[in-house]
Amino acid sequence: MSREANAEQARPRASAPPCAEDVARCRLDIRLPPTLEARFEATTEVAADAGWRAARAVLDDDLERLVEDVRAVRRCASSAVAGSLFVLDYSRRLGWPVLDAHLRRGAWLDPGRHNVRLSPNATGLPQVGFVIGPERGSRREVGEVVDALVADHLAHLVEAVHRATGVGRRTLWGNVAVALTQVFMAFSWASDDRDRFLTTARQVVADRSPLRGTVLLESVEHRDQEWMVVWRRSCCLAFRTEPAAPRSYCGTCCVLEHGERVASFRRAADRYVEIERSRS
Repeated sequence: MSREANAEQARPRASAPPCAEDVARCRLDIRLPPTLEARFEATTEVAADAGWRAARAVLDDDLERLVEDVRAVRRCASSAVAGSLFVLDYSRRLGWPVLDAHLRRGAWLDPGRHNVRLSPNATGLPQVGFVIGPERGSRREVGEVVDALVADHLAHLVEAVHRATGVGRRTLWGNVAVALTQVFMAFSWASDDRDRFLTTARQVVADRSPLRGTVLLESVEHRDQEWMVVWRRSCCLAFRTEPAAPRSYCGTCCVLEHGERVASFRRAADRYVEIERSRS
């Protein structure tokens, strides 16, 4: 058993935060750093005649071209690397505004492919927009929102990219899990309790077989607080892009020793605290 798995079993489970069992009704009052806040904003009421195309059509007809655009722009070593990075980025662009609408506004932003339109560009990473914007008064629970993201839209994308590029499903589902759990981490870091949504995030991953086991969610003590962290259990392959000399890995990558990942987290947490201080 890995050192991280042992640590997870030995660590006392965090007490459930307020609304952990029904975070759908939390209506969070959370302020994110401006640069991060922008990535959670949804583009809505997009029109087909303004350069937006149905997500279903783009992903069915143009996926290979989009992946090759990513390969060219990021100078990826293979289409498999580009496919992995495409899924990671797309999962964030789709999942972050959908979960934000649910958690902070109590609203339903439908992530179904019928409601999502894409605006392709030269980077290969299309902008994501929604035909119908957030509908307030949603009584859905967070698990239902994650299921809507995963069961149809992202499951379809994972299979399509796997078939087109050969990149492993575990790598792709690891990217989806990282993208979605980063929302809970971001909202935790922006709270007084820096691991506030750790329990909820763990439940979200554990209850969905494609995501289960693809990430390790822990709390790490720093500055006399427990902070939520997301450790990858599969590499996203970003190290296989150019320029890649010397070879480097993401700070949460499973390739790194646990101590290296913790050190990377501490640097990130320190930067976050400094950003908070500059805004106060």
